[in-house]
Amino acid sequence: MDIVIAKEIIRLARLTWNLARIELDSQRKETVSGLIWVVLWPLLQVGGFLLVFHFVRGGDRHTDSAAILATYLGVLVWSTAVTVLMSNLRILNTNRDLIMHIRFPITILSIVDVTVKYVLFLVQLFVALGIWLAVVPNDQWYLALVYLPLYLVAFYCALVVMAWLASLVGAAVPEVSAIIPPMLVVLLALSPVFQSDLEALPWMIQRINDVNPFSIWVSVFYATIGVSPAGPSAPIMLLVSSLIAVICARVLVDVFYRNVARVI
Repeated sequence: MDIVIAKEIIRLARLTWNLARIELDSQRKETVSGLIWVVLWPLLQVGGFLLVFHFVRGGDRHTDSAAILATYLGVLVWSTAVTVLMSNLRILNTNRDLIMHIRFPITILSIVDVTVKYVLFLVQLFVALGIWLAVVPNDQWYLALVYLPLYLVAFYCALVVMAWLASLVGAAVPEVSAIIPPMLVVLLALSPVFQSDLEALPWMIQRINDVNPFSIWVSVFYATIGVSPAGPSAPIMLLVSSLIAVICARVLVDVFYRNVARVI
């Protein structure tokens, strides 16, 4: 029985990666510079932010660089989650013909979408982190490298859970995709990305950040690389909770996806 389960997991993993690779190849062919732009873009962004900040505002070089890089990394985590959310709100309706005419595990659609966006996220993250380690003094940098893999696995699992749930919500209430974007802009402004002192915010805003998964993922990431003092237990706790959430979400989508054809 265990061998059968293992073979099925391997088969689904291969299918996921093959579909994700096809999507990545198609994106590369649609651009002049291909995936090289994914590497150049964070370099241009970070370099531009540093130059503008130093020339316009001046100030201490190390302090300013740390603040700018931390903001960029936080926005990168947030924007990756946003793109996953928005694309999966429409993913079942977008792939309606595929779902109706081809028999295959529907749950893999969201996993492929997350995988494609996650690969691009990793490339940009490693470029930005390389700059972070080179520019920002950190005596505990090796701890960040130790705990970073835990965070990355947890973040991927959390994105898969959100993608599955978003696909269900988007299929049931298509209008929600037009309501969410402005709300996310407001939440980003109040999130740990742009609020260095969260305790100074009103009580209600603090509670919103406490339950907002986007803010939680940014806070744990900051704790992982040493920006916030939450400590090394943060990525471990996120990993455990994300794995549990994957199991629960998989059971949920298996139940609801049986009737997905009637909804879309």
